[in-house]
Amino acid sequence: MTTRAFRLPALVTAAVLIASAVFTAPVQANTVTAKPATASATDDKAVASAIAAYRTAYPQMSEAAARAAFDQQLTRKNLQLQVSANAAYGGSWFDAPSGVMHLSLTSPAAASEALKTAQKLGIRAEAHVVKRSWADLERLATSLRNNSVAKASNGVVGIDVKSNTVTLAVSGQNVSTVRAQGVPAGVTVVTGSNLARELDAGCTSRLDCDWTIRAGAILKYNGSPVCSVGFTARTSAGQRYSYTAGHCNSGGGTWSTGAQAIGPMTGAIVSGGLDAGIIRNDNPWFQYDAGGEIYIESGSRTMALNYVAPTMGYLLVGETVCLAANYTSPNGPNRCGIIGSTNDGGMVRVDGLDACGGDSGGGWYWLGSATYRVAYGIHSQSHYGCNGDQGGSQSWFSPIPQITPLWGLAIETRAS
Repeated sequence: MTTRAFRLPALVTAAVLIASAVFTAPVQANTVTAKPATASATDDKAVASAIAAYRTAYPQMSEAAARAAFDQQLTRKNLQLQVSANAAYGGSWFDAPSGVMHLSLTSPAAASEALKTAQKLGIRAEAHVVKRSWADLERLATSLRNNSVAKASNGVVGIDVKSNTVTLAVSGQNVSTVRAQGVPAGVTVVTGSNLARELDAGCTSRLDCDWTIRAGAILKYNGSPVCSVGFTARTSAGQRYSYTAGHCNSGGGTWSTGAQAIGPMTGAIVSGGLDAGIIRNDNPWFQYDAGGEIYIESGSRTMALNYVAPTMGYLLVGETVCLAANYTSPNGPNRCGIIGSTNDGGMVRVDGLDACGGDSGGGWYWLGSATYRVAYGIHSQSHYGCNGDQGGSQSWFSPIPQITPLWGLAIETRAS
């Protein structure tokens, strides 16, 4: 008798410079260096990207200037930390094109000391005598966030170190109204950005795929990878759900794909040949997707689910089926096997493919051709080998024709 078991894996302004006294520090040899807390491997690609970022943001910078700006980052941070320990500190910023670090302090004496520190570190710097310390700015910002005028205008409160003020960004039509009502001294009312924005979701692997919900993506429970996404479905009223395995049920937490939450698991069954659960979509990000997608590791990482097996008689022993899941290799391919039985303990048995822990819940589909796919089932269990002996390995799934009546959901499909 073949032994089977469930696999239950373990379970982120520009502003006008203040009119103030400006002190400039001459440059001397670097006598103090900032050191990282711990040694780490060199990431040459990230360094090259950081240098390129300077030139992208400031096209007038040369390659050498961008390299110098990057090379001094630790030393500039050292300077910032030393100067900010003074109660007179009012903020700082780095002007990359000129290579100058700007330091704001509330007294000439403190400004002079800051320049001496910059000189010892070999950093070109200018010091500005300002009215408000950083602590003053933070207190003012906190009080403004609780201000009735700011709340009424849905304003966004921030600190602008260059002007040594707190800013209240409001929509264009509210600027004059807010100014007329009056704001505290040290607060500048500005027009908020109206640039179009959108959440940065995407799909670079099964583990980080949240542009849409796709069969085969990795499911996370309360932030931890656990199982795999099955097919998406919806009620007649349009409420969307995602299938997965019923034994993946972990209570009342939130399921997600990539960095996007989906919602809670609202139904699950593990009985006989049925091992399925449904996750309700509560995230507006996914609400209006057409669905009917399967993850594939090529191109845009998606392909269409074209049809759904209507009856058990539609499933044919001896035909090829593929699994939309690859938990152990998030950038690996979908793997396929042969249907050996349509009623092995109430489940469909697939010969020649031993799926792995975490594949539970993934969608099995019939590959009718390179461009035609039909939903057959939700992955439940397999041998212990995890892609070991392909000759004798087997997997089992709950057939779709027996799952869809449980909650009355229609699996989403698309033509292409």
